[in-house]
Amino acid sequence: MRDLNDVAFQEQFASRQRLDPDAVPTHLPALNSMMHDDGGQRGFGRGWFITLAGLTGHGKSITALNFCVSALRAGERVAYVSLEMSAQQIAARYYAIAGKVPIVGLERGSFNERIWTEAKKELALPSLWVPDKISGRWEDQVAFIREAVEEHGATYVILDYLQLTSVGSEQDIMKAISEVTTDLRTYCANEGVVALVLSQFNRTTSSEFRVRPRMTGLWGGAIIEQSSDVVLLLAHHAFDRDDNNKCSRTYIQVEKNRHGVVGDVPVLNSYRDLTQRQGMPDELDGWPDP
Repeated sequence: MRDLNDVAFQEQFASRQRLDPDAVPTHLPALNSMMHDDGGQRGFGRGWFITLAGLTGHGKSITALNFCVSALRAGERVAYVSLEMSAQQIAARYYAIAGKVPIVGLERGSFNERIWTEAKKELALPSLWVPDKISGRWEDQVAFIREAVEEHGATYVILDYLQLTSVGSEQDIMKAISEVTTDLRTYCANEGVVALVLSQFNRTTSSEFRVRPRMTGLWGGAIIEQSSDVVLLLAHHAFDRDDNNKCSRTYIQVEKNRHGVVGDVPVLNSYRDLTQRQGMPDELDGWPDP
């Protein structure tokens, strides 16, 4: 118990607030500027729980890997738990993004030594840990996360994606989503670790792909929304695929922000090297209506 009117607490409060923010930046300046409190308008605060939701094929994993690369470049150690991609698949996508090289040159069957050499120039970064094997058992994922954080010093955890942490009936999956969300949020908050959790939408939202998504469409119910410091939604209703330029233009909706404002961040996704960047003001005439 703490007395907010105690002089000693007030001194401690002021001393802490005078410190520079210790936040983890993203690759999107507009998103960083929305993050207040411990985010300091620089990025995600330590101990925050961030949910990133989107339809299949609209870039959840690629967006998460771009967040991952930004965290690594800021000196963070990252643990990436994918329940659908192998270590090799994650590696190819990560190396393409970090090295800004064509993904096709890192894929099996079209591997290019020159492109690989270029990619490696950008890989002098802190550790990025992934599991040896894909597992759908939450116990295995917990063990991996705890080892990465407690033994290897991971400061940023990515779970891709929430609904694959359990199998069985709809009721079983909903129960698992609630338990995983609560457990992971509590653990990361206590350890001061940023948690980025990917999520699918429910069937209704997934079928209404021309309608702007809302938090109520998260597959798993209100527990995800309530547990999240920040909820980011990929705007499937405003998604413009440009095959000629091998890119897509869309928005990341900051639908909930416990630590600041909400709004839409225009992003451009490159299909060449899988990088994602913020749309610039003089480009936005080419973006769909949010």
